Amino acid sequence: MAAKKYQGSYFLLQIAVGLFFLLLGLQGVIHYNSDLSGFGRDLAKAFGGRVNYLNIAIAVLEMISGIIILGGLFVPMKNSTLMIASLFVFVFWALRIVYFFFFNNFLEPDLIVWLQRLSLDCVVLMSVWIINRKYS
Repeated sequence: MAAKKYQGSYFLLQIAVGLFFLLLGLQGVIHYNSDLSGFGRDLAKAFGGRVNYLNIAIAVLEMISGIIILGGLFVPMKNSTLMIASLFVFVFWALRIVYFFFFNNFLEPDLIVWLQRLSLDCVVLMSVWIINRKYS
């Protein structure tokens, strides 16, 4: 009885998380060719820097992950495929949190803003964990 009670919640959570990663990836791909991004790449080349294609690769992986998470609701897939995809997203998002919040911008711009941004990313992380547990 308890499992049936939460089925709608899992469904809505999976839609929200899948859309989040799909749109996050699309935004990364679309804005990669924006004038501001192009200017930044040109500036990096002018000063002898290399163009970093890691951001576009991560954006594509985010889109693929979002499609798999959403697709799991509407297209027959193996639970192991969905579990691996959500585990990949979980590990990626956890590493992102560590990098951006602890190695890159620790307590920036101030404590309250930092905590608020960290808490939002932790909500995404825990949502992905819940989806992963659903398929394991």
